[in-house]
Amino acid sequence: MTFGEAIEQLQNDDCVRLPQWTTDVFLNLQVPDKHSKMTAPYIYVESRFGRVPWNPTQIEILSDD
Repeated sequence: MTFGEAIEQLQNDDCVRLPQWTTDVFLNLQVPDKHSKMTAPYIYVESRFGRVPWNPTQIEILSDD
């Protein structure tokens, strides 16, 4: 899966992750609604430790797995 295909999956309400990540770590897309404090969509990484906004590395952007 390319980075673009992963973004499309996120936009279709699916979670994605890289194969080398543990199964409890994945990416998701937050799209604000009228009750949100955020005003723009953002991608976050979720794990057993919680959620944090995700900024991809060049390696992740160019990955095809």
